[in-house]
Amino acid sequence: MNDRGGTQYPSDSAADILYLVDQLEELVSLGKRVPMSRRVMVEEEDFLALVDQLRVALPNEIKQAQRVIKERERVIGEAQDEASRIVQGARERAENMVSQNVIIAEARQRGEEILRQAEEEQQRTRGELDVFVLRQLQLVEDAVRRGMAVMEDAVEQTLETVEDAKDAVGQE
Repeated sequence: MNDRGGTQYPSDSAADILYLVDQLEELVSLGKRVPMSRRVMVEEEDFLALVDQLRVALPNEIKQAQRVIKERERVIGEAQDEASRIVQGARERAENMVSQNVIIAEARQRGEEILRQAEEEQQRTRGELDVFVLRQLQLVEDAVRRGMAVMEDAVEQTLETVEDAKDAVGQE
């Protein structure tokens, strides 16, 4: 406890103020009552000494409160900055993920389009191949028919020659 103006009180400014308020209250409670009123008489010197001590203690308390407020504002500002950085990072990651999903979707769509085109090309090629094979088979069939016709002609000529040879053998 410190000694200011003959009165003892704690050195902490908040405790100083509370102690001085308690002292004022005690001064009033110990004061003399004015008959027929609710007024109390206190020693002027004691009262003014406590008021002076309150004046000294209040600026320190106000300064300390201002320091606490500034520190609180600094911490809040840092927290807001950190929150902004976190939100921005999350936003960037989300945009990146969306971008990757868009790229994947585009790649999937392009792959499906290429596959569809390949299947169409395969169908068209199969159709063209079928037409080509049918033409070739027709050519082979035609060649076989011509070959058969040639062979039939050759067989008929041979048979005629054999008939002619038979007829010629009996006549000589």
